[in-house]
Amino acid sequence: METPGTDFLKKIARLRADTCDQLPTPQLAVLARLTARLRRSGILNRCLQIGETAPDFTFIDSDDNPTSLYALLAEGPVVINFFRGFWCPYCRTELEAFESIRTQLEDLGCHYLAITPQEPSEQTAGAGDYQLVFDKRCKIARQFNLVYALVEEEIALFEEWGVRIDLVSESGRWELPLPATYVIAPDRTVAFEFVDVDFRSRCCPDDLIREVESLGR
Repeated sequence: METPGTDFLKKIARLRADTCDQLPTPQLAVLARLTARLRRSGILNRCLQIGETAPDFTFIDSDDNPTSLYALLAEGPVVINFFRGFWCPYCRTELEAFESIRTQLEDLGCHYLAITPQEPSEQTAGAGDYQLVFDKRCKIARQFNLVYALVEEEIALFEEWGVRIDLVSESGRWELPLPATYVIAPDRTVAFEFVDVDFRSRCCPDDLIREVESLGR
């Protein structure tokens, strides 16, 4: 029987194949150098790790009320998904997959937050019923040590694609968070993390459900 996870993995594999088929070799080379650069930078060792305490942050919820991560943790675990923006097909595919398991997460007493440096707009407002958090200037992602700055050839590539990261985020900065998925336990510690310097690599929804279920055992 096909699960949300198997369907998601098929879609990600299709996106990977399309990327290789459609992008010119010089652009693929820039992306490969970006992945290698981030791996050498040690960002994977600096980002928030399993067992560490998650930093608190505030945001406006879907009912236009101010709340915080720690307030949600008083009610149960929280899944936090950092994504680059709705301009990214991998991010959109991941969000669709996580939306498909949102009811399961809620049944497990878990909140789900989708955090992005892209300012919400009319185009993104109807993307799903999940809690979307606008992370202006990557302030939240920076607390998780997920933020990196783009270098000249990477900026040129995004401009070629028509994606002005500095404008999308309204920050004037060419920087992005690593795509990352965290499960924060009620005691405020990281119970699970999925972070990769390769933006094409994303957390499988089935694995996420298993991790949240394990907190109740």
